[in-house]
Amino acid sequence: MSKRPRIDLLAFARDPHGELARARRTGEVAEGEPFPAVISHAGVRQALGDRRVRPNFNDAIARFGVTSGPFYEWMRYSPLNTDGEEHRRFRALMARTFTPRSVEALRPVLESAAHELIDGFAPRGACEFVAEFADLLPSLGLCELIGVPRADRDRFRAWANAIGLGFNPLELPLHLAEVDAALVELLAYAGWLLAERRREPRDDLVTRIARAGETDGFPDEQLRGFVAGLVFAGHETTKNQLGWMVAVLAERPAVWEAVARDPALVPGAVEEVLRYRSTATSVIREASEPLEIAGRAFGAGEPFLVSLWSANHDERVWGEDTDLDLDAERRDPHFAFGHGAHHCLGAALARAELREALRALTRRLTCPVVEEGAAWRPPVGINGPLRLPLRFRARV
Repeated sequence: MSKRPRIDLLAFARDPHGELARARRTGEVAEGEPFPAVISHAGVRQALGDRRVRPNFNDAIARFGVTSGPFYEWMRYSPLNTDGEEHRRFRALMARTFTPRSVEALRPVLESAAHELIDGFAPRGACEFVAEFADLLPSLGLCELIGVPRADRDRFRAWANAIGLGFNPLELPLHLAEVDAALVELLAYAGWLLAERRREPRDDLVTRIARAGETDGFPDEQLRGFVAGLVFAGHETTKNQLGWMVAVLAERPAVWEAVARDPALVPGAVEEVLRYRSTATSVIREASEPLEIAGRAFGAGEPFLVSLWSANHDERVWGEDTDLDLDAERRDPHFAFGHGAHHCLGAALARAELREALRALTRRLTCPVVEEGAAWRPPVGINGPLRLPLRFRARV
């Protein structure tokens, strides 16, 4: 049997996609530290859909020195870290809210909000896109969909930004105190909001979560964690994906202008950006019993990385040229939102936010140029721009 590829961490940090492409040329599973990585499209699909594979976030972050504290405890009972019947009960609780119909009803709100944000910087011909757009739009859709008061969005946006550091293993040990402090405040807020909905019920997701303690037996600690998780995930991932979308298309003026001329191209452009640069780079999983993935045996309890970035560029599926291409026929699914039981609950909302943002931005602005001073998070966990200064012209 041929020797498996190995991912060099220093090379990966310098050029993650180049290092992954090199590894894919000689195998579907790469060895490396601290975990081996499944890097093929077929292997990732199997790993995320196999009942013998489970999440174990706490063991993963323990390898980076995080073994206690509010964030560690929150993740122990987070739906991101559960499986089986408990996870199915959580998904059933959320199902009535995260529906195509409920998201479709939000489109006018998202469209109006996108244009209002653009009004704030279009006349200047420049903006810092993360602070002036990407960090603001997701919280508006989330407020409407799950029932968080709009007046509180600035507070939970700040909490979500801090907690987001917890999902990047290179950042978490450096910012653990900040992550823990933000989570404590967010969980306290979630407890207050649940109490409010018990006193004054509404037709929203927070009210249904509040009732779930009585009807479905979820403990209050877990209910607070549900609300906190929704506030975090619904904001942080879409914020980063908005940044990626603009950064990728800023390098492709012809695509930007094509979308501006024909808004019917927007859904396809969003899907290609999701495939080409998803904000979720990878997830950690472990084998619950011995199994084989892409020819590599994993023992019970053995952790491994599932590389979404690599699967979304696998030449065996996408062809030798995996660059962004609006004209390509993409028959296979990308994994920007995961796959299987843990497929992203908010995928429909994220897609709606990305599409309305792209329609508004291409309609109002010429293709932006990324200015000096752009900064990015490390290429692991949740990834995206920290700062994205842009220059452009407002369309007449």
